[in-house]
Amino acid sequence: MKLCTTKPKDSPPPQEPLYVLAKSLCSAAESAGLVSLRMIQSLVLLAVYEYSHAIHPACYLTIGRAARLGMLMGWHDRDAQQLFKLGDSWSIREEQRRTWWAIFILDRFINVDTSGIPFAAPEPCPDELLPVNDEDWVLGKTVPSEPLYTACFSSLTTLGPFARTCQAAHVLGKVIQHKALRTKSSHDILHVVQEGQSLHRALSSLRLSIEEQASSGTSPQSQCPLACAISVCVCAQALLYGSYGCPDAPGVTGRERLSHETEMQSVSVQGLRNIGVSLVPTLVQFQSECPLQARCFYTAANACAWFVREDFEPQMRDALSSIVGGLRRLSERWAIATEYIVLLGQGGILKFVDLED
Repeated sequence: MKLCTTKPKDSPPPQEPLYVLAKSLCSAAESAGLVSLRMIQSLVLLAVYEYSHAIHPACYLTIGRAARLGMLMGWHDRDAQQLFKLGDSWSIREEQRRTWWAIFILDRFINVDTSGIPFAAPEPCPDELLPVNDEDWVLGKTVPSEPLYTACFSSLTTLGPFARTCQAAHVLGKVIQHKALRTKSSHDILHVVQEGQSLHRALSSLRLSIEEQASSGTSPQSQCPLACAISVCVCAQALLYGSYGCPDAPGVTGRERLSHETEMQSVSVQGLRNIGVSLVPTLVQFQSECPLQARCFYTAANACAWFVREDFEPQMRDALSSIVGGLRRLSERWAIATEYIVLLGQGGILKFVDLED
């Protein structure tokens, strides 16, 4: 926990003494056959540190280890063969559930830029439950859990920021799988495009719901916890729209185009425009330090640069300046933001930004 809450000072993040020690102790515990809730939580925190400071491929491997151990504990499916005794209280079961969802979120987010690599954590079961409201959990209240798959939520409960992030990560995983499916000519293209349209509607509805919840906050501090959920949601939208916005995307050329694809391309271009000029600049104003925002800002900066190159839109230039400013602010805390700034520079995108020295 100290690794994730303090900034490395005297050493590069991969060489931070506390990180090296924690990683060594986790490996020693695994070698000794230790499997426990605290052990898996330690791996999750290590993966958060590694992702936030761009320590690759260590974060990918660490979250994979956490997922394997979580499945060994039976957290992925309550009906699976249980090799260990299940938690004997509501609080322990909820803590296990929250740990498994943290693994799921990181697994999906780390795989945003991969192609064809299977996830470490399987898809949620049909009866999977979301984490309870964060405020109730902190206060130790025993409250009902909402299901992941449902037509509507109960009026007696309120989904917290963590549950919202779980929802967004679940749809992100669907988008990653959809993008891989779209490049394969062996599938019915009409079915694939219709699935893309369904994902667009689901993401739009989810993002709107999260934004409404954030806008109901009385201060920027109350909005910050939802910045993570919005970031995951926006990354999923950008990934979906990016695969349809380009008319020469893989899997499109060499065959007859469908009218549904043209419609989806129009939706995608407008969606990318909205991400660049409105959604992410608003997210920058939250002043959150969530490291997942770095990928969101980077994606939005690329979208803005595309419109600037094509149309030289002043509005997009201003949005790009705001987004890069947010990424630079985030780089003061997390090394992954610095890596994305370097990539923007290599792509010639920073030349469009007119930031004051």
